Amino acid sequence: MPADLLDLVQSLTQLIGEETALLGQPGGYRRIGALATAKARVVALIETRLAQLARETPDWVETLEPAVRAGLADASETLMHAARANGAVLARQIALSDELLAAIAQEAQRRTGATATAYGAGGLLWSTEQAAPIAINTSL
Repeated sequence: MPADLLDLVQSLTQLIGEETALLGQPGGYRRIGALATAKARVVALIETRLAQLARETPDWVETLEPAVRAGLADASETLMHAARANGAVLARQIALSDELLAAIAQEAQRRTGATATAYGAGGLLWSTEQAAPIAINTSL
């Protein structure tokens, strides 16, 4: 196995770890964009390298020396653990964002009284809640 593939897997693991740490810090999300771009680039490099190896030497994994194969297995396992931790933090951040947006929308609706009332065909009065006008300023 070429050493560059192992280096790429380790780089991706490091980037994921940095992203996880940033997400745990107040205001850390502001620097996530650069990490996400770097992660996407490293993933693309890994995919390209794996495709090249599969095309040039379809049985490249079987031809690896045992020590190199063990190194790749260890790096892959470390990457998997880092990705799981990152996924848990991202899921928590998304859930918190959803809850915050729902609370803001509910308060905006309460303050604006965004409801509509109408008479039905049988003379019954019914009211519906309309979406509160909310805009998100992404430049902050």
